[in-house]
Amino acid sequence: MATTYSHGLKVNGVLIGAIANDGGAGTVLTSPGKVREDTINVNPASNTDTEFFAQGDTSPVIIVTKKGVKEGQFDLLTFDPEVIADLTGGTTTGTGVNMLYHESTEPTDVRKTLKFIDSQGNEWLYPHVKLNADLVGMFRTGDVNVVRVQFKVLAPTKAGVASFTYGKPAVA
Repeated sequence: MATTYSHGLKVNGVLIGAIANDGGAGTVLTSPGKVREDTINVNPASNTDTEFFAQGDTSPVIIVTKKGVKEGQFDLLTFDPEVIADLTGGTTTGTGVNMLYHESTEPTDVRKTLKFIDSQGNEWLYPHVKLNADLVGMFRTGDVNVVRVQFKVLAPTKAGVASFTYGKPAVA
């Protein structure tokens, strides 16, 4: 009988926090809540080449390569107004059970550090991502409302920091 391995996500394996003041990966990351099963996707984008030809040539003289933008998404099952406001750029009013989330009337620019931890203990660290989050209402039997979080991976502003690292970092 073959052994089956799962490389899924650990429970509470999504962590989000503020980008560090120096432009590197944030160090205070917290779980935004429960993530809906089978909704995490990270999609690399292919590089694009732009070819420039000299008059009459059939082969390009110059090729300029532009790196593709890695992006992804996941769905949260947690409907905490403070978490929603943090991820969408909205605001909250009230306290406790009377807290209300208020959607921003303007476009927002929410940037965070994002980390996934898979079931093997490997970290997928994105020091600088742009988030777009929305409430998705599924008012029908057999489905559930979610906070859909979409992200695009950006270059960190700190020199020498990669936009993505993967693995098990040494414990300090």
